[in-house]
Amino acid sequence: MPELRANYYNYCARNCSSKRLTMSSTEVSPQQQHSIDPALSLPEGQHLAEKHKKKPAIPRLKKACDACSKRKIKCDEAGPPCHHCREVGIPCTFARQSRRRGPRNRHADAIKEQLAIGITGDVPASPTYAAQTLASLAQQPVLSTDTICPFALLERLVDDYFTYIHPLIPVPHEPSFRAALAARADMNNPAFLALLASMIGCLVASFPRRPRLHIQNLRMEALIPNSSVLLERCRRTTVEARGIAYLDRQQTIDDVIVAYLQGLIAAYSFNWDACRLYLGQCVTISRVIGLHRQDGPGSASNAGMNGDDGIGSHQGGDIVLQETSRRMFWSLYSTVTAFQQLGLPLRELSMPPPTPAEPYPDLPMEVDDVYIISQGVRPVPPGELSTLAGFNAMMKIYKACADVTAMELAYGTNELFDWARQRQVLHEAINKTKDAMDGLASELLSTHASSPASRSQPQQDYPLPNQGYPSLNGGHAPIQTESERKHIQFEIQKMNLAAAEVAIRSFLVEKYSILSDKVHNPSRPVHDFSDGQNDVDEMREEREAVIKDFSKLIRDLDLTYLEASGLGFTNKIRQTVSTLVNMPPHRKSELHRRIEQDLLRLVDFLGEVQRVGPRRADGVGDDELRACQWVEMLQSVGDQV
Repeated sequence: MPELRANYYNYCARNCSSKRLTMSSTEVSPQQQHSIDPALSLPEGQHLAEKHKKKPAIPRLKKACDACSKRKIKCDEAGPPCHHCREVGIPCTFARQSRRRGPRNRHADAIKEQLAIGITGDVPASPTYAAQTLASLAQQPVLSTDTICPFALLERLVDDYFTYIHPLIPVPHEPSFRAALAARADMNNPAFLALLASMIGCLVASFPRRPRLHIQNLRMEALIPNSSVLLERCRRTTVEARGIAYLDRQQTIDDVIVAYLQGLIAAYSFNWDACRLYLGQCVTISRVIGLHRQDGPGSASNAGMNGDDGIGSHQGGDIVLQETSRRMFWSLYSTVTAFQQLGLPLRELSMPPPTPAEPYPDLPMEVDDVYIISQGVRPVPPGELSTLAGFNAMMKIYKACADVTAMELAYGTNELFDWARQRQVLHEAINKTKDAMDGLASELLSTHASSPASRSQPQQDYPLPNQGYPSLNGGHAPIQTESERKHIQFEIQKMNLAAAEVAIRSFLVEKYSILSDKVHNPSRPVHDFSDGQNDVDEMREEREAVIKDFSKLIRDLDLTYLEASGLGFTNKIRQTVSTLVNMPPHRKSELHRRIEQDLLRLVDFLGEVQRVGPRRADGVGDDELRACQWVEMLQSVGDQV
């Protein structure tokens, strides 16, 4: 075997060497060389171009015919008809829709759907183009009353605001506001739209059943299922109309009103953080534009200096601006004072007391809006009572506590520093509170038939809520006369006046008792403090009078106007009940102990009637039951007293 392998290797080596010698000795002509490789005779650049030249691509069909696509075979270029369709003898069609590979283009599908249903306008840019997408997102829809609710519903809500809310918060100026709304100022004036949305929101938050019944009458339940949806629409419209840079522009009285109403809406919903922020903003802006000064916006010495784009621009003059500013200041003052006395978490919102160098502005003129025009004040018919009379009486009640508030700001709440001076201030405040109710017209005084026979037929004395509300029996029936509207407004003011007077008196009596207990506390160091027996007896009698007046107030209340009075009335009742119930046992009289449980039931019942707060229910159907409960409670309190 080794010999055979060696012979095979020698044979191969001899054959290879002989072939190399033959090739080297053979000469090749240029013609033969060209025939062997034509590219060798081309120039170098042309040779490279020919070398890299691509072969022509065979054209491919972008879309197979319907039959080939369905059979999943290759369709040639001979058609139509194509080779396969011609052989089989079937029509060669291209009617099917092509489908792109990968996930569906939802953006293109959405555009096709819009075009299919006939929607016109700018087609949104594709999300793949970031700049165009951001530009489209920056384009906000045009704000108007339609972002709140349909205009038919809006008109009724505006009427309700000026009927039920305006007697207690007399801003803005009604004729000027209605003129601006008729001219559709909401389309080009965002400040006006924010004011309008805040007004409607305040009405919905304080009186939710009224808008709900309007929605039912207009068959708009599908658009606005409940009052909470409408309240959220108002809030969102207000925020968008004000804009993110509203504090960068010059502030006007409109901004104060919007912040104030938003604070009340937050309070009605028990959102105290938002309430603190909005009311704090309201206090700050009011001082910036000078509402706390006597020569504030609209006054003769300050004419022409305030806000060409503010409320004066659509309220027609300095007189209107002056009266609106005064009303707004005193509304804010009474709200802050009431919240401080309730002990709510808003105690840091304090308004500096008046001083001789910087007194508070005057109270508003007791003239209705219809007589206040841009040129001045028109003559008022003799004997006509203005709703501003009730508003000013309310402000006098809260103003009676100004010295007490100043004293506590300087020395602290319930701190004993000069008992003789403190006792004098408290006595004067109680007397001023009582004096504020003197001389009121009969329309603003609470009158009640105290005989038991007057309460024997509760369905006549205390009608169901729907029976007493205009525009809710059937279709929309607006109030026919101004006297009917004023009657409702005076009833609302009457209830709130009596509640505020009793609440302030109970607050002052309780503060006097707290300081008096500190004077007679044996653990305190001996001071030269004296508390005469006459003063002690006088305060005991005043406490009994507060309980009796409060019981009379409860008997006078009409369920018809209770809901319309809003949370402000409930807070006044709650303040009085809290003062009476939390009183130390040694200061409670026999009468006090008898009605204590009824007072607690009263607060719970009022919270249910108001239907406010996070647990507010929008359902109806229990009005008759609540009316019967109300009558039973009134009879129980009346019998105890």
